[in-house]
Amino acid sequence: MDKSLTSTQAFPASEPISRESLPEVTAGRLRSMIHNGSLSPGYRLPNELELAEAMGVSRGTIRAALHLLQQQGLIWRRQGVGTFVSEKPLLVNRLDINSGVTDLIESMGLVPGCQDMEIKLTPADEYLAEQLRVPLGSPLVYIRRTRTASDKPVVASVDVFDLTIIQQGPHSLDLDALKKALEQKLSIYRVFEDELHITIDHGIAKIRPIKADVRLMKQLHLDLPAGSVMLYLEQLDFDRDQHPVLFSYEYHVSDFSTFTIFRRR
Repeated sequence: MDKSLTSTQAFPASEPISRESLPEVTAGRLRSMIHNGSLSPGYRLPNELELAEAMGVSRGTIRAALHLLQQQGLIWRRQGVGTFVSEKPLLVNRLDINSGVTDLIESMGLVPGCQDMEIKLTPADEYLAEQLRVPLGSPLVYIRRTRTASDKPVVASVDVFDLTIIQQGPHSLDLDALKKALEQKLSIYRVFEDELHITIDHGIAKIRPIKADVRLMKQLHLDLPAGSVMLYLEQLDFDRDQHPVLFSYEYHVSDFSTFTIFRRR
């Protein structure tokens, strides 16, 4: 079936667009259409002149907007053939937004879930003690889960934090109560905010590609061939008083995830 768009009716020039950063605003409108499914993977967009007329902007603005979308991997262009919407990954991670895996899955219109949850206490090694600013050997809560999006395993995650966080104040939890709350809410951020009344203010993340090996797959309870490429994200979250409260690391299945960041000059 020909996936090209035969008209420009799908690109109405709706509300007036501010002249400030016009290519970015135009790219944002097209990006929204890609994310909400109005422009499906494989569709060929109209040519620049037709698209500019349909969206009520100049051809130069459209060209710049399409360049932004191409840099973000949302479209691809072939000389003499046309501009096409890229195949969309299951999860699109915005690195400039500190959202949890559960929020991310829900934002893509999928059903979040988890498998193989494990909660235990572990002593702080030198690295975790330094990250969380606790004494060496302090008891830490360790939570390992396989995160699913509409029943597809997409992320293996580990969350670690100081045991005293769930023991202090009128909102204390034991490990069993913590597990029940997490099974219900699915998001550690929501448990922190709703049950412990701790608000995550911001996080600092590092990301790098890694290759899966048999030992790692067994540890994470993921069924992937050895040598599969995964995206490893390590993050330290801080509360509003700038204290580190949560250390997390996640292994994203690369076939289902991509990471984007919007950079302004």
